[in-house]
Amino acid sequence: MGTQMGSEEEFKTTIAEYLEALPTQFCQRVFSSPAACLAIFRLLPTVGKQLIMSMLYLDAPLQLQDVSQWAKPEHQRMVKAKVHQLRKLQLLAEDAGSVWLNPIFREQLRNALTGGGDFSSFGIPYTGPRDARIDPKRLAKYADERWEAVLHFMVGRSAHDAATPLSESVRDVLRMSRLMEDGPMGMQITNSGFQFLLQNAASQVWTVLLQYLRLAELQNMDVVEVLNFLFQLVSLQLGRAYSVEALTRNQRKMLGELRDFGLIFQDERDERAFYATHLITSLTSASTQSTERSTGPSELTTSSEHGYIILETNCRIYAYTNSPLQIAILNLFVHLVSRFSNLVTGAITRDGVRQALMHGITADQIITFLTANAHPQMQNRTPVLPVTVTDQIRLWEQERNRLHPTQAHFYREFGQRQYFERVYRYALDIGVVLWANSEKQQLVVTRQGHAKIADLFKSQRPTNNAANPQPPA
Repeated sequence: MGTQMGSEEEFKTTIAEYLEALPTQFCQRVFSSPAACLAIFRLLPTVGKQLIMSMLYLDAPLQLQDVSQWAKPEHQRMVKAKVHQLRKLQLLAEDAGSVWLNPIFREQLRNALTGGGDFSSFGIPYTGPRDARIDPKRLAKYADERWEAVLHFMVGRSAHDAATPLSESVRDVLRMSRLMEDGPMGMQITNSGFQFLLQNAASQVWTVLLQYLRLAELQNMDVVEVLNFLFQLVSLQLGRAYSVEALTRNQRKMLGELRDFGLIFQDERDERAFYATHLITSLTSASTQSTERSTGPSELTTSSEHGYIILETNCRIYAYTNSPLQIAILNLFVHLVSRFSNLVTGAITRDGVRQALMHGITADQIITFLTANAHPQMQNRTPVLPVTVTDQIRLWEQERNRLHPTQAHFYREFGQRQYFERVYRYALDIGVVLWANSEKQQLVVTRQGHAKIADLFKSQRPTNNAANPQPPA
């Protein structure tokens, strides 16, 4: 998808936040792997990379003031912010105004760049008896089909799901990440899931890997082992076979689960070898977006490059696509009328938008999706979408959000007006009144305030035999 719909930088930042949360001893174990150090380095922003490379072969600490002087005066604040970010990642240390690279990270990054140290962290090439090379087109097709099967399942295409069934581990990741949730009709997409569909493939894969890390924690797996193996997979060469012999039991388990997402390929004829697909090897590449355009999920790249949706002021919509996935996404909020070989037509209706709103999709998300995938002729307009349509979508959302159910307690039949006034004033003082009618002596309070009101009933009952206020049955 287009970069405006969830940039890769957002998810790199999320990876950084995950690393920042790791205890120091865990980080030192992660930094002991040259592949992990190289992957982390490649994930850093440009200024961070420059700072690391400038210190990589310096054994003595540097004054922070001197580091700031590497930039022009107007950019020195930004350099200090990047130094602070590197400190939070524990790549840099600072003391008494001096900064230096983490010794373990510095040593292993040097090894990664020069080919020294334990190079097995980059995977052990497979040296089996048969030809281990694989056709890149076959590998890309396999990865696309697997990944698109997940996306098809999210938008509720059960026929596609039956043809390519998803494993329980995939469903667990989708649940844990709250991209989908269990409903009366089975698993259904959530608000976060719709945002997920709008992002590019690299951002989607980062989301899955982060949730897989959290799932590994719940399964009491060694987080450092899982993290280092993911960094190893990111660093593998596309199309080259690697051996599974040296992998641990947890790593072999991970292979099977990541294979279900299309990130790993294993030939049924020889499971002693595995291949990393473009979905994972391109994550730390500076040209991720160009890679996606050439090899990324084929059904999604078409829309982001060219745009395929035309929207009229009467809410009629024309989508120039033959992609089942794109059509399924549109079907989440569009009433489709007809379908041709490369065109589907429909309309944005009140019922269709309300159905999407019931699934947690917001009006802004619908409008953003339509804008990002608008036909080039519409992209030249300002605004891109007809104002009448966008306003109508927002009005339908406001219509649904007009009423909010709230659990409450209803009191009536106070008997004495003094008693009603006393309870009413007390409820006002503690801020639990939702509605009151003094003439009929009726009162509605919040669920949280009911216990306090009940205590007041017990301590201040009327002296005569007047009926106590009764909540409805």
